[in-house]
Amino acid sequence: MPELTSFAWVLIIAALVVGILAGHYGWGRHWTRRGRRFPAEYLEGLDYLVNEQPDRALDRFLRVMDTSADSLETHFALGSLYRRRGETERAIRVHRNLLSRDLDPPNREQALLALAQDYLRAGLLDRAEGIFRQVSEGERFKGRALEALRGIYERQRDWMQALETHRALARLGIAPAGSVAAHYLCEIATYQLERGDVEEARRSLRAARRESTPFPRAAVLRAQIAERAGQMELAARLLAWALDANPVLVYDELAHLLRLVGESARPAVLRDLLAQAQQRDRGDVKAIVYAALALSPADAAPLREPIELAIARDPVLAAFREAAPQAPFEQITAQMRALLARSETYRCADCGFAARRFYWQCPGCQAWDGFETYVVLRLR
Repeated sequence: MPELTSFAWVLIIAALVVGILAGHYGWGRHWTRRGRRFPAEYLEGLDYLVNEQPDRALDRFLRVMDTSADSLETHFALGSLYRRRGETERAIRVHRNLLSRDLDPPNREQALLALAQDYLRAGLLDRAEGIFRQVSEGERFKGRALEALRGIYERQRDWMQALETHRALARLGIAPAGSVAAHYLCEIATYQLERGDVEEARRSLRAARRESTPFPRAAVLRAQIAERAGQMELAARLLAWALDANPVLVYDELAHLLRLVGESARPAVLRDLLAQAQQRDRGDVKAIVYAALALSPADAAPLREPIELAIARDPVLAAFREAAPQAPFEQITAQMRALLARSETYRCADCGFAARRFYWQCPGCQAWDGFETYVVLRLR
């Protein structure tokens, strides 16, 4: 007999469960009591499993199953098993088979939800969206369907639909944090700015601040609007506030802030940011030092002392410094700048996704506001 895969063994167990249910509940009155014999199709299905022909086995099992309450639970369990294993085509067959039967409204609604989840797992977003919309019109699975739709609209970057779905969830009292709706509005504002519709963008940003306050992302976009209008002082104030409210932004936005304030004000701005970071967390100080290292040597000069301190406290940087103890400070910082240029600087706190640029929404797990500064210097 050929060696079975783990999935075949799982299906055999699932099939045996069907058999146990059938024997226990007297499934199918045409079965004879003598020996509790199973239908031929059921035994054929087991034979196909043993010979690693799961599609044919599934055909046989679906023919055996009726629509009794016990059979329905087995259908749903088998379909869920297939979906978790990534066998979405088989999961879809199970749930479409269910929907072809005469189901009562609650079970039909559950089967529709399961089928939509199959399509979603398979990446067939249009099909999944249509069925989730249908399910969301009912009451039993309304919240789950709306939450799935919100995720689909995020993946499609359809921010208006995502916002409307978020508000529908809010009416049910199960919406995510208000900052998620604020991010949707900032995405809309970004598109409006790209289109040149500044007034609409301003309205979207005001709505974002009503959803979540304080909200640094809105301040960054308002700074962009002010800069386009030639209001450099206002743009600098907004961006400085955003960096203070969300220090993770410093690595991407510090150079922008220094351009806004002008050459004469740069040392004072750097010292102010460092003082604010020292009141918060040692990690914030390190982030500012790394951001300063990524600047030009002239811009980094006002932070020479904290840079030297960060080098002494970091094992990798300290080893790097000790390798050339007589090298001038400018040479060491130039070499570190080259290291930073090829290092990952951010990591998602939820899934561990690492990147060199900052994302408001993690590309890995789709979580919002999960990125944190995570500089890993590689010496090779």
